[in-house]
Amino acid sequence: MGKKKDQFKGQLTLPGFDGTYKQAVNNVYKEYKKVDQALQDIIQVGPDRPAIENEFELCQELAIALKQELRESGMSRDQFCDGVNEFLGRTEKDYAQNPPLCRKPLTKTSVDKMISDPTNYLIHAYHLFAFQHVLKGFGITNTIIAAKGGRVMSEEDQKLFTRAKIGELKTQLMQFEKELR
Repeated sequence: MGKKKDQFKGQLTLPGFDGTYKQAVNNVYKEYKKVDQALQDIIQVGPDRPAIENEFELCQELAIALKQELRESGMSRDQFCDGVNEFLGRTEKDYAQNPPLCRKPLTKTSVDKMISDPTNYLIHAYHLFAFQHVLKGFGITNTIIAAKGGRVMSEEDQKLFTRAKIGELKTQLMQFEKELR
């Protein structure tokens, strides 16, 4: 009987019979959690935003974002104003009533003032909401959330990111399975 035991010396034992399998699974799980935490840190932290000098600089950043978004959309300023007024339900007739049912409709002149002199002609929050809806972009919102190092992801960007993350995790899982064998 002693000869047969010597024959199997040095060969691997079946996983789970000597406790190494459980340890290997725990190690793989710990590695997975480290990688997952690193990905979460990358997603949440983002780049540091440079300090701003004053609130007027923020107004200018929003105006620049609006101007760029408007340029990229290909809309004329008149079309843009019509879209915003339609979105907000503003008409000259409703504004002319006493008391008015809505605020004064947005005009090309008022948009030009908001873009060229944003410190004196402030962009209201409800305008930002309407602008984003009409322009169908994320430039204005990206400017706002960049203060926290974030950025907006479109649905397509989210799908691409998720696919990349799944692919990365599959690769890691295959590597961990190899290590277990």
